[in-house]
Amino acid sequence: MTRDAFVRQMQLYMPEAACLIAYDWVETNPVLIRITKPRRSKLGDYRPKGKDGKAVLSVNGNLNQYSFLITFTHEIAHHIDFIERNSLRNPHGDSWKKIYSKLLTQLFENKCFPTVLELEVKNHIHNPKAASCSDPKLLSKLNEFNSVQVLRLIDILEGEIFQIASNKRIFTKGELKRIRFRCQEKLTGRFYMVHGQCEVELINS
Repeated sequence: MTRDAFVRQMQLYMPEAACLIAYDWVETNPVLIRITKPRRSKLGDYRPKGKDGKAVLSVNGNLNQYSFLITFTHEIAHHIDFIERNSLRNPHGDSWKKIYSKLLTQLFENKCFPTVLELEVKNHIHNPKAASCSDPKLLSKLNEFNSVQVLRLIDILEGEIFQIASNKRIFTKGELKRIRFRCQEKLTGRFYMVHGQCEVELINS
């Protein structure tokens, strides 16, 4: 794909300022890019070899432009890390973190993120997580750019009854344990650790 064609396609998903930088990454480290339908279990994915023998990088196509960019950067860092180490062991180890931070720094220095995101992106660069959803402060800021705002578990009070939007199971919100809340399912009485960014609907008690 030519540079102009790449930019035309990718500016539908990521900030225009980042497109040429992303093109250089892909041109130097060839990889097949797939824009996928929303997946509940992950935002992106990387596989060294797909069915056709080519490395494949995928990103959910419903992400806002900054979530897409960070996820894309996360996955291209996996690709570069695999090229350098020829191994998938310890995928979020020091090698990947160094590459990921370097790529994010390049984006940051080229003003690819709005001012409101700069502090959280800078902190993320210095302490990269295995996924943006493992960095609650960054994720919260990224979600502000979603076209449709949703209610998340972190937004409601402890003790309130809620329904998980994706599967309609009903819980009572409990105490926070790192980035997850200990919640009790109403039907079974069992306790589950539910991520604070889980999309929920309040239930009148």
